[in-house]
Amino acid sequence: MPSTLRFLLIILVLTGVVYAAAWLLASFPPEPAAVVRTISHGAFR
Repeated sequence: MPSTLRFLLIILVLTGVVYAAAWLLASFPPEPAAVVRTISHGAFR
């Protein structure tokens, strides 16, 4: 019986961590940044 409870507790904790990470990523989206790339002279030929 204790091994079943330990298993369920681990599954619940892992599920909570994944849910919290998804919530944080959805709540705080990254700010857009300008992308600057240099194009070599050969790319224009």
